[in-house]
Amino acid sequence: MWAPDARPQASHQHDRPRHPVGLHRLRHGIIGACRHETDLEGRVIWNVAPSALFVTTVPVTLEVFLAPFAHHFREQGWRIDALANGATTTPALAEIFDKRHDAPWTRNPLSPRNLIGTARRVRELIAREGYDLVHVHTPIAAFVTRFALRRLPPGVRPVIVYTAHGFHFYKGGNLLTNALYRALERRAARWTDYLVTINAEDFEAARLFGTIRRERVRLIPGIGVETMRFSEDAVTDDEADAVCHELMLPAAAFVLLMIAEFMPVKRHAFVVDAFARVRKEHVVLVFAGDGPLEDAVRAQVERLGLAKRVRFAGYRRDIPALLAASDALLLASEREGLARSVLEAMAAGRPVIGTRTRGITDALPEGTGWLVPKNDPAALAKAIDDAAGFPAEVARRGVAARSLARRTYDLSLIIDAYEELYREALASRV
Repeated sequence: MWAPDARPQASHQHDRPRHPVGLHRLRHGIIGACRHETDLEGRVIWNVAPSALFVTTVPVTLEVFLAPFAHHFREQGWRIDALANGATTTPALAEIFDKRHDAPWTRNPLSPRNLIGTARRVRELIAREGYDLVHVHTPIAAFVTRFALRRLPPGVRPVIVYTAHGFHFYKGGNLLTNALYRALERRAARWTDYLVTINAEDFEAARLFGTIRRERVRLIPGIGVETMRFSEDAVTDDEADAVCHELMLPAAAFVLLMIAEFMPVKRHAFVVDAFARVRKEHVVLVFAGDGPLEDAVRAQVERLGLAKRVRFAGYRRDIPALLAASDALLLASEREGLARSVLEAMAAGRPVIGTRTRGITDALPEGTGWLVPKNDPAALAKAIDDAAGFPAEVARRGVAARSLARRTYDLSLIIDAYEELYREALASRV
């Protein structure tokens, strides 16, 4: 029933420890029963270390998205454990988390296996380990975990934080599907202490649920981008040239990059349809990613006679170099939470050509890219032609985008926001 969780793009931060940020504003304090002080440099010293469990459906979310958060809080003395389907058999997680636990989620959160067997295992684990805070991500894991903990007594029940990385209901979506997903999210919000959204549409929707206090619904813009990894000096000319050589990109080409798994929600077919209408022949479109629809998109490209102007780069781990070799990013998804590829492109100083889609529009204020109606391929083609014809404007908007990314989406700022939220959430247990 519930759509499976999408595989994150391999374009994310290196898993390296970070210095604490945020709690340095307090010289001492109490988080729940966890007393702490700070040294002269603002580093937190815990007398009684808090403990938290990060919960996701699949391990890759923990590894790619949440590793910097685990490193940060462990550096402050927290015990941070992980729960996912396959967590104990994912070697990379061993150095990121203190303990790893498995949960055999199924694809349907309402299946008896999830709501009886898996929910019981999750409930027993959390009661046994005595976590102060449980932070759930991704729809299936988030729903089942909150269901499992809904009746734990106050002395055993941890604080539950849920980050919604884009609700599966959205403006313009199928009415029946929207009603189902809204009902599930509304029900689960009743079992949630703090609900974090990452875009304005979801924030307003969650505040209208009526099953969680409005002041407990928060808006934190994404999960952060390590912006300096995409800075001007982060990628050498040789690295960018190697990408150009590999993909056979002409020196005079205007390179348009799309980073997305080949799934229906990303609308590659719509993008190819729009690209067939682009008049400027020096524009080259690069698809970075893989997925079940790749063969169909390749066939569409051949059928429309675009093979010489489209490149399929495959699943990539060199996103900074790809962006350095590109002139702009393109994204036209059906829906997004807060599009990670958009934020990374902005951090790299590349403007974005996108559709007015939830999670794309939020990231792109006026002057940082081009936004067009969601279902208008002719308008998207015109925006591409406009950008390709005015390199000075592309450069100007790229500078504005990079400045905004550093001020708003840098990883340190997002960690700071969650640190504040955790302090408030744990204090609410007293």
